[in-house]
Amino acid sequence: MIRHTVRALCAASLVIAPLALSTPAHAATVCTVNGLSSPDGNVTGTAGNDYIECASVDSGDTVNGLGGADMIVLTGPVGGTVSAGDGRDYVHVTEDGTVSGTVGAGADGDYVEVEGSIAPGAKVYGDAGNDYLRILANFGVVQAGTDSSRVLAKGGVVDAGTGFDLCRVVGDTPSNCEL
Repeated sequence: MIRHTVRALCAASLVIAPLALSTPAHAATVCTVNGLSSPDGNVTGTAGNDYIECASVDSGDTVNGLGGADMIVLTGPVGGTVSAGDGRDYVHVTEDGTVSGTVGAGADGDYVEVEGSIAPGAKVYGDAGNDYLRILANFGVVQAGTDSSRVLAKGGVVDAGTGFDLCRVVGDTPSNCEL
């Protein structure tokens, strides 16, 4: 009887041990650049137009679109830093995405849309250029940049920066908005 119990426990440990060892300690950054899987946590586009899609961006990791008119789609948690870089970029955080890190548009006129939420302490920003920022659930900080921008946001801190800016913010009073 004892021998059968020992065998059963040994067999169970052989099944359970690999499962426990294969589970990562934290979420990993998972991205593709122009359809190719990016092997590490720091993802870099090219100087030209890129399509970057990330299921997650881990805290401490970076995604940089570099130059060109990039499209960056973030479908999950963003704990690290995402920078679209120079060029007329489109950054889209889907409704399943939560920004707890930083998402930045970069220079030139960019379009940033967050359908998910911006967590307290997180930041989404435009930069130089006439940017359009559309934020559905802001509990963090949204900054438009240095030129004329349009900001549509629900809640949170909104600073339109310099330039002639049009803001529509529900729930909180924005700063540096002319209209």
